[in-house]
Amino acid sequence: RSGERVLLSAFTNRAVDNAIEALEEQGFTDIVRWGSESGVRDDMQEYRMERSGDPRERAAELQDAQVVAATTAACGSRALKEQAFDVAVVDEAGQLTEPGTFLATNLADQFVLVGDHEQLPPVVRAENDLQESLFERLIETYPEAGVMLDRQYRMSQRVQWFSSEEFYDGQLRPASGEVAAQRLDQLSGVDADALPSDLRNPVSFIDPDGRADGNTNRIEADRVAEIVQSFRDVGVDPEDIGVIAPFRAQVAEISRRVPADIAVDTVDRFQGSSKEVIVISFVATEDLESPIFEDYRRVNVALTRAKKSLVLVGDARALATVPFYERMLNWADGD
Repeated sequence: RSGERVLLSAFTNRAVDNAIEALEEQGFTDIVRWGSESGVRDDMQEYRMERSGDPRERAAELQDAQVVAATTAACGSRALKEQAFDVAVVDEAGQLTEPGTFLATNLADQFVLVGDHEQLPPVVRAENDLQESLFERLIETYPEAGVMLDRQYRMSQRVQWFSSEEFYDGQLRPASGEVAAQRLDQLSGVDADALPSDLRNPVSFIDPDGRADGNTNRIEADRVAEIVQSFRDVGVDPEDIGVIAPFRAQVAEISRRVPADIAVDTVDRFQGSSKEVIVISFVATEDLESPIFEDYRRVNVALTRAKKSLVLVGDARALATVPFYERMLNWADGD
């Protein structure tokens, strides 16, 4: 509104395109999308600038755009490095390494980082300082500069309660009464009353009495497949169901048991996505020895992917050995 030139950036192409979509909804379309044809969503191709040709000519064309949208990696390209912006707005900043963040912020006089340091950190191959994002470091060093976005537009009140209490000091809340009260039977053609009784609550826990074999649990995978089928039987569209497991081996076990149109993946691949129904397979039995269970932020991501219905599947005895997971079980049981 004030005529400043803005760089709109994020870690992934998906987040960049989602941000452009939000600008469109507000009636703003003076945007140039910098990215490859394969990386940009089909409905965003109209904003994409062709990158082939003389870099100097491309840079001159970019100068005329009030908003340039690109991933942080693309901000390191020659054409973008020659640009100057008043403000850089960087989404998914909690997942970016410091050098990755600087690719965008160094092009602007001022920057705004948007992210969540209570979800997945940057992914790096070795344990080192790059595992802490610039976003997290600044939040810890200058807490007065941080602003918490306490309204969420995804989860029902029941689904979001545990994460709000555990990670956000109880401050997270649904943005409206409609968001808070959303139910599965509001989906077209869905008869939620026809679900098995143990799946009718917005949050439920199922213990199939399985046995972990390394990073897989076949009995648990069987039960997850049955749960998915139960939701399909009452009319839930396959596109509205997602399954999350902590290990790729369990993802493979479950994928062999459910139809191909059901999204099954690890927590890392699900960050940034959401489904009406989410089923989580915890795999572990007897104890929680794997380091993956020590990173509660990873669990936070998994628990906050669901909009209306969340089903936790695991060994109650193993989960109850750790206070965090014991509190999660109490929440799922309605305590």
